[in-house]
Amino acid sequence: MKSGLLRVQRLRQLLEERAGLDLQTKAAELRRLEAEAEEQRRLAGQVRSEVLQDQPGHDGNDSWLGMADAEIFAWRSRRMKTAAHGVSEEVAALHEIRMLRRIERRQAERLVLGLEQAQTQERNRREQHHLDDWFQNRPPSGPRHSS
Repeated sequence: MKSGLLRVQRLRQLLEERAGLDLQTKAAELRRLEAEAEEQRRLAGQVRSEVLQDQPGHDGNDSWLGMADAEIFAWRSRRMKTAAHGVSEEVAALHEIRMLRRIERRQAERLVLGLEQAQTQERNRREQHHLDDWFQNRPPSGPRHSS
């Protein structure tokens, strides 16, 4: 029975580790998406300034270019936010799964510990019983004399 519980405990431990790795992977993906979104904001500003500088006779107020740039930026921003939000929800779900796996592992550990304690108590009880039997079955020693 103990070996079965130890296998269950090991399985629970592996499941918890797997859930932790899944969580780390998704968290890394979320960080990557957030970094890409920030890079898109930076690139949009850089492209806007480069295009405006290259315009001959530019008076600093090219509304069409600014509007097109703003639309592209808004579209990319929405797309990145949607992707990040989806991954964020997955990260939350994976975090919950990891916590459940941790609880299951701890429960398995408690079962193994309880079984070990029960086996130790039973072993001690048997040893004590054996010792008591030995003392009861000992031949009586001679009379004791006090000097």
